[in-house]
Amino acid sequence: MKHECSPDLSMIEYIMHANRKKGLHKIYLFLDFDGVINVFYREGTAAYRKKIKDSGNSFDFADRKAVERLNRFCEDYPVQVIISSSWRFGRLKGCIAYLKHAGLKDEKVIADTTQTASFQEREADIEQYLLAHPDFSGFLIFDDMDMPHFEDYLVKTDPFKGWNAERDRSARRIAKKF
Repeated sequence: MKHECSPDLSMIEYIMHANRKKGLHKIYLFLDFDGVINVFYREGTAAYRKKIKDSGNSFDFADRKAVERLNRFCEDYPVQVIISSSWRFGRLKGCIAYLKHAGLKDEKVIADTTQTASFQEREADIEQYLLAHPDFSGFLIFDDMDMPHFEDYLVKTDPFKGWNAERDRSARRIAKKF
């Protein structure tokens, strides 16, 4: 279902297309953690018990396969990862450390976070970031939340499956456009 464009989305798409015409190849990948690389497990299941046991006291719910997909995606496309997750409130260094512990190979792909001063809808954070950093030729959003204005750029995950093979194929279809 197509939604009406917000005035800012029209400007964002204009910036993106103008940069592509100039030959710029930079893709922002807005990354959520929970429901994307942190997969939720149904309480009481064998998978839940195993994850609790394996993580010990470290609060590590990163799905290693999802992080490996992130690694391959970053190798295949000129992406700069922008942390849009609420984890960004723990600061960029903490997000990078968590991802490295989960298997991130190249921490240099993690470029920034969306705003950290206050809480607002994630879609608004992403819009503000894109308008404030107009040097991109494309963008994708990996999240388990709906984002009606960005549905053409959203790789929406199921929080119980995360960034699985099916979602990876969707992300690659979007990235090939850029």
